[in-house]
Amino acid sequence: MRKITFLLTLLAMVVCNVRSAFADDAKWTDKGIATFGEAVTSLDNLNDGFYVLRNVGRKTFVKAEGEALKLKPVVKSTNFNDFKNFFQGNTDVAYVFYLKKSATGGKYTIQGKTGNYVPNSTRKDESLSLNATEYEYTIEHIGGSSFGLKSDTYYLDGKAYDGNYMEGSVVSYNETLPGENSNGAYQLYPVTLDATCTVNFKYTVNNHVVFATSKKVVTNLAPSADNYPCLTITGYNKDVITEGGDVVVNCTMTLPFEVSSIESPKYYAIKLHTGNRMMVADEANSEVACYDVSTSLVELPEQNQWAFIGTDALESFKLYNKAAKKYLKSSGSGTIATLVDEAEASTFHVMATQVQNMTNGFCISNSSYYLNYQNPEGTNKPGVYGYAYPDQGSTCTIFTPASFPLNYANDWVNVPEGAIGGKAYLETAGNLTALKNAYNAVKNNANPTEEEISALVTINKAIDASEASKVTFKEGYYRLVNRKDHNFLHIVEGNNIMNTQEAKDKAVGSVVYFKSTGEEGKYNLMMEGMYLGTVAKSQNIVLGNEGSKGTYSVVFPTTDFATKIQEISTDNEKNYHYLHVNGGNAVGWEAGEGAPASHWYVVPATDIEVDMNTVEGKSYATAYLPFAVSSVSGAEAYTGALNVTKDQLDMTKVESVPANQGVVLVGTGNKATLTIGEATANIASNDLVGTNTKVTVNNANRANYLVFGKNKDNASEVGFFKPSATVASIPANKAYLNASALTPGAIVMNFGGNVTGVNTVVLGENGVNAPVYDLSGRRVVAPVKGGVYIQNGKKFIK
Repeated sequence: MRKITFLLTLLAMVVCNVRSAFADDAKWTDKGIATFGEAVTSLDNLNDGFYVLRNVGRKTFVKAEGEALKLKPVVKSTNFNDFKNFFQGNTDVAYVFYLKKSATGGKYTIQGKTGNYVPNSTRKDESLSLNATEYEYTIEHIGGSSFGLKSDTYYLDGKAYDGNYMEGSVVSYNETLPGENSNGAYQLYPVTLDATCTVNFKYTVNNHVVFATSKKVVTNLAPSADNYPCLTITGYNKDVITEGGDVVVNCTMTLPFEVSSIESPKYYAIKLHTGNRMMVADEANSEVACYDVSTSLVELPEQNQWAFIGTDALESFKLYNKAAKKYLKSSGSGTIATLVDEAEASTFHVMATQVQNMTNGFCISNSSYYLNYQNPEGTNKPGVYGYAYPDQGSTCTIFTPASFPLNYANDWVNVPEGAIGGKAYLETAGNLTALKNAYNAVKNNANPTEEEISALVTINKAIDASEASKVTFKEGYYRLVNRKDHNFLHIVEGNNIMNTQEAKDKAVGSVVYFKSTGEEGKYNLMMEGMYLGTVAKSQNIVLGNEGSKGTYSVVFPTTDFATKIQEISTDNEKNYHYLHVNGGNAVGWEAGEGAPASHWYVVPATDIEVDMNTVEGKSYATAYLPFAVSSVSGAEAYTGALNVTKDQLDMTKVESVPANQGVVLVGTGNKATLTIGEATANIASNDLVGTNTKVTVNNANRANYLVFGKNKDNASEVGFFKPSATVASIPANKAYLNASALTPGAIVMNFGGNVTGVNTVVLGENGVNAPVYDLSGRRVVAPVKGGVYIQNGKKFIK
């Protein structure tokens, strides 16, 4: 008998302990947060009461999930008002902890809503959960509003899965007082609790209740109505609530479709639930199925096109299918919808959805239930059924029929002219332009005509039926356009890092030389005469000399133009060695189908353009290129050889230019076009040298260069001159003279006996500028022929 009594007593104790471990403490029961105060800044102000705890370093709030102490990123802000807006009126008191000061100063118990306490942490990096044992923490002021919460050995800390504003756990970690902004610092926000009651919010549009929801609210506060898709709240009674009841929330409703007439139907694709589950007329079974349909199609099938036939979406409409020429009938909850004649069709109206975080979602109801996606177990009949709630499965979103061919064409319309490796149809001259014209006609029209949509669909079908391009890729010059940002791979000015830039289709810095390694499919890539280096995951790919070059493979697709370029010199993390764009810079990363920043359009580079500077009716520029030029249009190209006295540059016209030869371009327009190709010119002597990368000019090397420019004072004469103190660099791909062995500070050019007069040092491509003086030290604006003058400290005869 005594044994039985003992066992019953023990069982009762166990039951009581279990109950106390999982039941809410009475202080929190039916309560919500009534007020939210500024963080405590002194232990003198830390009184017995309720507090919300924030981890300073992790920028997250402590919540008791059951007994586990979690860090929650519920407010991604550091602003007090944002904290207050979230917590004041919040009925989730799992964020609230009761601090009670002990008789000994500086020690507190920290109690959660289950009635249990933050426990003593006995192991470093231990994730903590509430415990039935009362335990006292020492709370120490770190500075500002930051406090350290210490057990016997460790301070509370915070672990997050990936940095700040990320969910994590409360852990024990530091043995010494942590820093003010560290993960071991906590802020304590005082709150008060008050009773809750139930309020019924009725969202009303033009006297139609389109959504009703009930929720607990904190009494003695004004009610706060939540926002829902398609609804804009215009007003409601915000008097302080003292008891439960109804609150009418007046709204307007903006729907993503229009009701229309059977004589002039306006069609849409209707998606239900998540994914791409579209309503489709199953004519064979006279039912309304619901299948996944890609949003990128050559054209939207008529079976997927539905019109809302009626006069008012809030009052009455019927759903009509274009292909079946039938209406939708919904016969009951859990019953699949059928296709019927108009007389048997169901009448519907629009309701709001309870799913908040989405755009343009709404529900379709017949006043008894909602249209809902279901696939009843054992039936294999995914379709439109009746359901009782406006949940995710009952939530519709809308697509226009034009959006499907637009999405399909979007994969092609951004392909640059001349790209290789995709569909043969688009490589045919004029077809890509026709696609872009048809695409823009539909995209830029809010209500495109059937003819405009049909024109785009016709081209889409031709693309879809086209064979893949038969690319024979070989060594040569190309440009690379990134599929994601549609910009050209290009060299950063004055750097050896590559990034992507727009409008570089004629730039020197966007030309990439694919140099064969001798092995099939393997190339070294060069830009501006330098090699693309090896690749490391997430690291910038840099240009360097031959010793640092990488080896690249090129994989052309069979269905689009998105080529993958992979550096293959090492196997270490090789799946992350694809040429990729991150933040504009070229880095190593993976290249899955969902990684357009690792996909490239490859365009043969046929020419470049050089900007010209106009002087007295003629235009001039210099060029120094890492590749040969077969012809020049818009200007004439000249090499230059110094005469015997090395004070004049004798110019020789050339029709083509070998690689790494400096030339002066002379024309009449603002641009010259240089065609990339084989050079036939035999250049015996050329003193014009140059650079494929920017050269820094400073006091130490300024005397080594004579740069090309035009006369500053009257802008009438051109030549090569010593850079002035204002010139910081010589740009890439410009020619200059090596002045280290030259005496004059300026060199004239002799074009077959026609010598450019140089009466003063000029301001040119590089901003060169140097004054001219007579022998008395007076500045001379226009030196007279035959006179003796001083320039850059040296005498010369005009």
